[in-house]
Amino acid sequence: MEYQASTHQSASPVDRTLAICLAAFSMFVVGYTATRTFLGQPSGQKAAVDPNVVPHQAALWSELGH
Repeated sequence: MEYQASTHQSASPVDRTLAICLAAFSMFVVGYTATRTFLGQPSGQKAAVDPNVVPHQAALWSELGH
């Protein structure tokens, strides 16, 4: 009876390291882009202000900084 020897060799450590680095970099780029896109969108919601509450002094000057 004859057996065939497997000629499949696993990837070298350099190839694995390169693949892991490429995957990590890709995940970083996707995550960074998604975060910047999400934070760049206007919120569209103004905080509800109770007319009977006096705002903090700093809030009165906040419009001048824009």
